[in-house]
Amino acid sequence: MNADNSKILEVCLNADNLQMLRQNLAVVCNSGARRIELCANMAQNGTTPSTQAMTLAGELVTANTELLVMIRTNTHSFRVDTSTLAQMLNAIEAAAAHGATGVVFGALSVAGKVDAPIVEALVKQAKQAELTCTFHRAFDAIDNQFNALDTLINLGLDRVLSSGTPWQSGLGAAAGIERLRALVRHAGGRIEVVAGGGVTAENAGALWQTLAREGGPLSLHSYCGVHKAQDQVSHSALEAILDATD
Repeated sequence: MNADNSKILEVCLNADNLQMLRQNLAVVCNSGARRIELCANMAQNGTTPSTQAMTLAGELVTANTELLVMIRTNTHSFRVDTSTLAQMLNAIEAAAAHGATGVVFGALSVAGKVDAPIVEALVKQAKQAELTCTFHRAFDAIDNQFNALDTLINLGLDRVLSSGTPWQSGLGAAAGIERLRALVRHAGGRIEVVAGGGVTAENAGALWQTLAREGGPLSLHSYCGVHKAQDQVSHSALEAILDATD
């Protein structure tokens, strides 16, 4: 493989089938991908995985691969009430105890903005456990994303995941490349922009090249683009994304 070592590829893995997860962890950790996002229930856009899945991933992930755990218990909306917050804080504690290096979460207010008090509490819990923090694609449901980006930076988030297209629009990062460019430019190196949504070998090259020109930390996030049937990760698809050029 001739992949550029500066490219950061984050691979989303479904944690529902532990046997398949074991196989997929081995493939990803030997592919050149630098980061794993562990999720359950991908049919609902990802929820907090079981402690068994966290334990397995924590045991098998290699030292050069980051392990991020999805923290999401409410699949109906991005609103987080007091009860849900308590569950999320407990899940962050569990992720840290089982080998995670980071967590992924999000919360929006009734007005559709970043719910700063909730996110602040989640960041505080994560940072106490020395975990990195990614704001998930609830970001794509926000109207004023540039103000939201500043809010996330001020709250101490390390990364934000976005397709550059509206949430549930059916469009992916390739269609949102101009918005993603604008976000990377606005971030100005203060937060990493993770471009995700329909990332494949066919569009990864353009995403790598175009977004890298804006400077600042950048990574690509892929799920469907690296999986074959029965949720099995394809090593060749991972290589193709990492080797992709515009």
